[in-house]
Amino acid sequence: MVLIFFGMLILAIVLLLMLLVFGFTLRALGSLLLIPGEFADIVGRESVRRNHALKNATMNVIEERLGRRPLGGQASKDGFTLEGAAAPDLVLSAAREGLSRLKAGEQHLAVYRRCGPTLATGAFLCAVLFLGVLLGLGRLSLLNVGLAVVVANLLGPQVSTILQRVLSSFADVSGLRVVGLAGRLLPATSGGVPSVRFEVRTAPDAGVLREQRPS
Repeated sequence: MVLIFFGMLILAIVLLLMLLVFGFTLRALGSLLLIPGEFADIVGRESVRRNHALKNATMNVIEERLGRRPLGGQASKDGFTLEGAAAPDLVLSAAREGLSRLKAGEQHLAVYRRCGPTLATGAFLCAVLFLGVLLGLGRLSLLNVGLAVVVANLLGPQVSTILQRVLSSFADVSGLRVVGLAGRLLPATSGGVPSVRFEVRTAPDAGVLREQRPS
């Protein structure tokens, strides 16, 4: 009976390691495919970079008022989307306050700890470290996997914060203005509670912000 027990335990550990290998390999491939596209617009387009900074500032202002919330969104050249917030008047006022405070020099508002890039960067680091362990050591162990996960989760948010600070330093919102808000009801979650995706629209003040367009 003792031998059977230890045999089943070893089998369970092996299966766990196989699942970890499969899961982290998928994360590695997914991160390598998604991260370049996720940052391409932010890095390459000034309008998206401005709206990304404003999106983060809006989420920070909402959390200052309501506490930690499951917020998320995506910036575009014409504004940004926001999910997980509360009433539309709150979102609009938070966007306007965030923009006003960014213009006043509160650049820390452009960094949101749980912003999408933070999660993507953490996953990317985790994937790279895991694959580095496999390729560098030529073997797999639960200890190696654990170290990869711990180091990636410790470094991911720090690297993302630095990256966001660098990007926000090139995001000039001085001539930006919030021009409107639209909302769309999303399907109910597993808990049966519907949510709303808000679209905050922005535009440059005439003659202040002009983005180069290819001819």
